[in-house]
Amino acid sequence: MIIRAVTLFYPVENGRVNADELRQELVKLRNVIDGVGKRRGIEIRTWRVTLPFTDPSWDFEELSTMINKVGAELGYIHASLNIAMGSRFELDRLVNAFIRSGSYLSIWVGNFKELDEYNTELFTNVLKRLTELNQWVLSRRIAALIGDAILTPYYPDSINLNNYHGVALSILYPSELGNERDLRNDLTRVFRIAEDVGKEIANELGVDYLGIDSSLSPWGEESVVDAIERIYGVRFGEPGTLGAIYKLNKAIWEVSGQFRVTGFNEVMLPLAEDERLKVRVREGLITFSKLVKYVMACVAGVDMVPIPSNQIPLIKELINDLHTIVSIKRRSIGLRLIPYPGSEAEVDLGDFGKTPVLDMVR
Repeated sequence: MIIRAVTLFYPVENGRVNADELRQELVKLRNVIDGVGKRRGIEIRTWRVTLPFTDPSWDFEELSTMINKVGAELGYIHASLNIAMGSRFELDRLVNAFIRSGSYLSIWVGNFKELDEYNTELFTNVLKRLTELNQWVLSRRIAALIGDAILTPYYPDSINLNNYHGVALSILYPSELGNERDLRNDLTRVFRIAEDVGKEIANELGVDYLGIDSSLSPWGEESVVDAIERIYGVRFGEPGTLGAIYKLNKAIWEVSGQFRVTGFNEVMLPLAEDERLKVRVREGLITFSKLVKYVMACVAGVDMVPIPSNQIPLIKELINDLHTIVSIKRRSIGLRLIPYPGSEAEVDLGDFGKTPVLDMVR
């Protein structure tokens, strides 16, 4: 089992963070992570810093750039640009801050009741502007949040709700799941270890333990699709796939109820991050429309998906469709698209490798 991320939720007071105090805490957290990982024989893959929703009155460019400067030298990534419903940000100012700071960016486009038309347009326009600037690859660090705001260690939709000071964990565990008969025992074991690690880190750092996001997520060959096919005997994309995703989610929900959980807590299907999912796309078993359908039974079913950049105008209506699903499902989801201006069938996303470009109308 691998701890995918330890995320520090750091408070902001009056739009400010003391750089020296933050640096001291990040150094201490790295030392704690190293110590806990060695004692328990567990790999802890990434460490992160998440701030609250950004207030338009803040000097958020300076704040986000400072977080990046302090964190990057210690190997941290950060989510210091989080846009709430009802807030108003000028497009170019936000895009410039995003590019300069290296932050992840979450834009809350709608809760369970209604969509925020301004933020929906803002999300679409940010992707459009990045494409115009030939910075389209940075879209992988941007997500729309659809549904009620949640506290999750998963990026980009990681927001420090209530200005907490604490840590939360995400887990990488597809290969830890064997078969359907042993599924709940496997999940219980994984979640218990993760919770023990999270509590130990929080206690040594002297901050609150905020929980684990028990979502099942992939990382390259550590594939969620492989796990689903192994557990339920279905070829992903063929009939029975939606039912298999839902059964796995039910098991995650039932078992995670024994632990302190936070965030999404569902199956995740980010295309660029799951090598077996890419294979099923290449085989013609998975299309964009199917990924939208799977949102009914999983979180962020349309995640890390390259699309043709000329289809950016369709994103607003896609968000309307996803909001309809969220209103029925009553669970929050994320949306992450990567508009690609080239004509190739696949795009090289660097550390995520070659990923198919999906037609949004198929």
